[in-house]
Amino acid sequence: MLYLPALMFVIQVTPLIRGTQLESLSYFSATEYPVGAFLEVPIRGKTQNAIVTETKPVSSTKTALKAATFSLRKLPHQPDPVVLPASIRDTATALSKIYPVSSGALLFQLLPPDVRNGSKLYPRVDTRKHEEESSPQLLTARIDERYVAYQSFIRTTFAHKGSIMIVVPSAIDVDYAERELAHGIKDRVVVFSPTQTKKKREEAYTKLADTTAAKLIITTPSHAYLERSDLVAIVIEQSASNNYVIRQRPYLDHRIALKNYAKQTGRSILLGDTVPRTEDEVARRQEEYLTYGEEVKRIAFTAPLSIIKQKDKPNPDVPFKLFSQELITSVERALESRGHIFFYAARRGMAPVVSCIDCCHIFRCPDSNTPYSLIRTQKNGEEKRWFVSSTSGKRVPAADVCPQCGSWRLRERGIGIQSVCDEWKKEIPDADITVLDSETASTPKQAIKIANEFFKKKSGILIGTQIALPFISRGVDVSAIISLDAARTIPTWRADESLFRLLLRLRECSSKEVIVQTRTETDNLLVHATRGALERFYDDEISLREMLQYPPYSTFVLLTWVGTKESVIELGKPIVSALEAFEIEYYNNPNSSPTKTERHGLLRINKEASIDPVIIINKLKTLPPYVKIEINPERIV
Repeated sequence: MLYLPALMFVIQVTPLIRGTQLESLSYFSATEYPVGAFLEVPIRGKTQNAIVTETKPVSSTKTALKAATFSLRKLPHQPDPVVLPASIRDTATALSKIYPVSSGALLFQLLPPDVRNGSKLYPRVDTRKHEEESSPQLLTARIDERYVAYQSFIRTTFAHKGSIMIVVPSAIDVDYAERELAHGIKDRVVVFSPTQTKKKREEAYTKLADTTAAKLIITTPSHAYLERSDLVAIVIEQSASNNYVIRQRPYLDHRIALKNYAKQTGRSILLGDTVPRTEDEVARRQEEYLTYGEEVKRIAFTAPLSIIKQKDKPNPDVPFKLFSQELITSVERALESRGHIFFYAARRGMAPVVSCIDCCHIFRCPDSNTPYSLIRTQKNGEEKRWFVSSTSGKRVPAADVCPQCGSWRLRERGIGIQSVCDEWKKEIPDADITVLDSETASTPKQAIKIANEFFKKKSGILIGTQIALPFISRGVDVSAIISLDAARTIPTWRADESLFRLLLRLRECSSKEVIVQTRTETDNLLVHATRGALERFYDDEISLREMLQYPPYSTFVLLTWVGTKESVIELGKPIVSALEAFEIEYYNNPNSSPTKTERHGLLRINKEASIDPVIIINKLKTLPPYVKIEINPERIV
């Protein structure tokens, strides 16, 4: 039987090891270390850095210790360890009432990557609570106007001897923000970027620790929770970007985390975007958020939006004509004037779907059952074609014949970025084309290199998917959505908002014209985008969401688990039992197969519901670890 003295403590820690599968370990200690303390702990004969996530007296855990089949190791005494500031610990505690995970797991996510992986300890800082207005403020304006507002905000904050943090969604946006905001204050700018070198990162930490003058801190969410005693304001730029949501457990939304952080620290927080999320606009209209500057009803743009309806009707054996004559004329005119052109393609590869003409078989990934995309690669002059699943990542050589009927008549369905490139070369063989997507740029550094090379050219065409959008902030002459119908087929309840944001994004980054090609009738969304009628768009979107009880009028909790067609029902029984008091919709993912069935449970927490959301969150915490739990995910199917 395990014997521990009465004045001992059980210390639970999360190891700070890169790529570790260990979520938590327990030790006993004669010292009561506070939550957030950084300690060195023995793991498999080595000493590793770890962060304390829970401390309990032995007296409260005697039963569990007696039943344990293992013995706890003793922690060596460590005087005066570095401790995370109370503001960050309190933020994690507040978030544990919103996300169904422990405050320790959330605390781990708030740490900078170099602290999480144990290569650096969290800096020692003196902190204090400020008395700024911590209700979020909403800034709705074009990107150029927002940065003018930020410059004014920085000057005002500096005048009151306060530091300010600008949080942006990606490394590309860090470079843009530094370029726009560092004029005249370069010695007071601290930059944290995922792409910076180790030397630059160390210089940034040193600069952050210097409190002789107020600083402007520009960072992605990864370093947004580095404390500084004179930090009084936080700005979330491009607040509608989905890059603020992390892609692994606990699927934390950094916008929610930063708003809680500002509240815990008494700092002001500003959310800026051309088209803020509808949830934020509702909060502003209900006076939960404040309006920064003037209320915006319409936004004026230099570039007009031209909608071209293509009316050609090809037969089944002939693909659609991708480019209208109006588009070709506009692009040729811009190229003659030595302009830069941007083509937006919604899908990567040659086509998002490949099917058999004779038996209608669709080629699918056996792991995810989702349709394969057809991708073309070129290496050492040799062209290869692949079937690639964006869901599972599986990549196999593209088939030449149908596995069902043996037919060689395979047809590519839909428009991929490589098809756009091929078709344009047929129109203008000597065109200077640059392609930017996940195939040509698998890392941010490669994407930056491709974009830099394109903008160094006197003129040319950049064809890109979603990942190219941050780069066009530099400005292009003409931009075009090659197929609006493909851009609309995004399986998300935010589809209209995302498309409206894309259209206005192109308008604010284009100097002469934005062209949209479509084969469907013009609807209200396109009319609002043509006029820059932001208020009218929100009126329609808010009305629809209220009717359907979509966020913010309810909170989506999506549960997901995977098994065979038979086992997935058995795996779901503990979920049904734990949540029997709540109304949940259970359904299979339409792309499921008998060998790999993905099942969902959708819980809607109505804003007007009498049930305390914290009760639901606590119930969710009891679910088995194989259940994936997402709060307000982009997709619920």
